[in-house]
Amino acid sequence: MRTLLVLVLALLMNTGAGSAIAGELPPGGTFVDDDGNTHEGYIEAIAAVGITRGCNPPFGDRFCPSDNVTRGQMAAFLVRALGLVDDGGKDWFIDDNGSGFEADINKLATAGITRGCNPPIRDRFCPTGFVTRGEMAAFLVRAYGYSDPGPSDWFPDDDGNLFEADINRLRTAGVTVGCRAEPNPLYCPNGLVKRDQAASFLGRAEGLTATLPPPRHQPVLKTVVSGLDQPVFLTSPAGDSRLFVVEKIGRIRIITSDVLVATPFLDVTSLVAGGHERGLLGMAFHPNYDSNGRFYISYTDTSGTSQIVEYTVSGDVNVADPLSARGILTVDQPHPHHNGGMILFDASGSLFFGLGDGGGAGDPLDHAEDPTSLLGSMLRIGIDGDDFPLDTVRNYTIPADNPFVGSSAGADEVWAYGLRNPWRFSLDEASGLIYIADVGENLREEVNVAPISLGAVNYGWNTLEGTLCFQPATGCSSAGTRLPVAEYPHDDGCAIVGGYVYRGTDFPDLVGHYFYADYCRGVLQSFRYSGGVALSQRSWAAEFGSVGNVNSFGVDSINRLYILTDGGSVIRLVPSV
Repeated sequence: MRTLLVLVLALLMNTGAGSAIAGELPPGGTFVDDDGNTHEGYIEAIAAVGITRGCNPPFGDRFCPSDNVTRGQMAAFLVRALGLVDDGGKDWFIDDNGSGFEADINKLATAGITRGCNPPIRDRFCPTGFVTRGEMAAFLVRAYGYSDPGPSDWFPDDDGNLFEADINRLRTAGVTVGCRAEPNPLYCPNGLVKRDQAASFLGRAEGLTATLPPPRHQPVLKTVVSGLDQPVFLTSPAGDSRLFVVEKIGRIRIITSDVLVATPFLDVTSLVAGGHERGLLGMAFHPNYDSNGRFYISYTDTSGTSQIVEYTVSGDVNVADPLSARGILTVDQPHPHHNGGMILFDASGSLFFGLGDGGGAGDPLDHAEDPTSLLGSMLRIGIDGDDFPLDTVRNYTIPADNPFVGSSAGADEVWAYGLRNPWRFSLDEASGLIYIADVGENLREEVNVAPISLGAVNYGWNTLEGTLCFQPATGCSSAGTRLPVAEYPHDDGCAIVGGYVYRGTDFPDLVGHYFYADYCRGVLQSFRYSGGVALSQRSWAAEFGSVGNVNSFGVDSINRLYILTDGGSVIRLVPSV
């Protein structure tokens, strides 16, 4: 009686909830991996009433529809569906101790919905065993109290099966339509239940309405402006709708409402060295830019030295004060190549600065794996103070948690090292990860990923190029290095250009995916990083082809993604109409 009462209450509550979600679902629905699935409507229905939380909590953006359902998962589904709370105050089974589903299994046993997996002893539940369609029938018959078997034999392939009576009751109640499209003579009692099939079983048992979401928006490319001179970076201050675009020759341009403002925000062309990999290379707004008007640029000056310089905005919000320049940091460069140059702030307000190994084939001066050198490294400094008041070219502080502070093993400024040319990198605060696209030498281009909080990481250059030996060419050791999560050979490009993890709202299925490209090939690539590996690796060649020589990516204040090409275009990913 208790189970039947729970059933009645669940049906009264859930039928209305299932019917109410139609107009509330976002394009593509709750999950990104069930689009077009036969059972998608019921997957949405059980998600709406809390029976499923997806297969990848806490994100909950995937359902894993083709995965087999385990008995432990089945317990969780039924406990949520029926609202079971009583676990009987005892440990029912000996093989579920420590299982993430133990509490649910105990509640299921208390309600009489399970008899374990080894009757008549019944001391085991087999939580990791997969549920067959016959077992599913038994679970649901006990859970929902179905008693009428209807016609004596609904399906010819379950004759004599242990669960035949339960299967007949399930068919009479309309919870199953068999395992083939109707008209359907088969039930497939020994087949394993997939998660999408379980959604339909549960949705029908709960009396829910299968509800399909509106179609998912597909990304298309929109050229925002063109005619720029080698745009190499794009950014926006927090809460500001304007786009600030860095031109390599030494100008920063503003785009407002997709229109290029004629007057540059800042023009330092007379200070900047041109040619090769030199130029105006990076820009970052102070975290408190809205109140202090301070921003920072990174460039290679006319003597070939890498500079970080602070400026402030003038009384005109679209024009910087050219007389406000204050040098922050200088780093000598031995060659005009591998200058890096990107800068950005982390959540603590510290400034990251990516520097290449200084150029020359193969890092001839061995800068990269020497943490006492600032070259071939990721630097991290503070800009709201000065730890070197007597040094006119060092106007910054050293964060106390930098890994080599107080040690002769590395320079105080160095956060990570072993990099050849980290032309573009990004911090994904949502996941706490840093993504570094490191340009390769002759064989490999690579993407490195590490926790933002992890300092003193050696990314391996020049012992390694990607995961391959570089010096020595064979027999090298990767011990003590962090290997890339994605790489590709020079058959597929020539110089990797790092991008961002997508955190916008236009494409829910792409949230958490990292985008990058190659300068020569111009094809967008993406992957989702999880569990230490790059998953869902994808080329967007079929959708976009080559977008040209990609210089950089950018994001605006609402996390829309941009692509900048050497031909002078700023391109935005927008949803199809």
